[in-house]
Amino acid sequence: MIKNIFLICCTVLVISGLPYYAQDISALITKDADVQAAPQEPVLAKVQKTASKPIAHYTTGVRAATVPMSRDGHFTADFRINGRSVKGLIDTGATYVAINASTARHLGLRLVTSDFKHQVRTANGTTGAALVALDRMQIGAISVENVEAFVLDDKALSSTLIGMSFMSKLQSYRVHNNRMELVN
Repeated sequence: MIKNIFLICCTVLVISGLPYYAQDISALITKDADVQAAPQEPVLAKVQKTASKPIAHYTTGVRAATVPMSRDGHFTADFRINGRSVKGLIDTGATYVAINASTARHLGLRLVTSDFKHQVRTANGTTGAALVALDRMQIGAISVENVEAFVLDDKALSSTLIGMSFMSKLQSYRVHNNRMELVN
């Protein structure tokens, strides 16, 4: 029993140095039933064998970012788009990243009226949009290149939506404990 407590404490110390999203130690903690079922196998060997299995889907070299849920229940974060800071609301129901014309100008995109040749449906109805490619989008340690986006008139869109044209380029994303975890 003392060995179990010592090993669990040591394991927790090692894991506590990891970012909080990678601190899933449930796979490393052995239950008394597991120890009783295999008395010939030392507890240390059992913990070492279990520790070699991935404890979460985050691995060394993977870039991740975490976005806390805001009071209104949305996931809003600061992104860098083409090197410029933009606040964006993550919207997995949106097919593309969507920005308004003012944001497009801020990002250095120069559009003319004839670029707005696509018809898109928004919550406010159908409107014209220009399809563009954003060179790079970043959030935290995550960087994604060549992201398609629609530019809409300022009247049709007041904020930036981070849609699936960005999200689908990630390795994974999930909501856990009121946080959206993005992994690339």
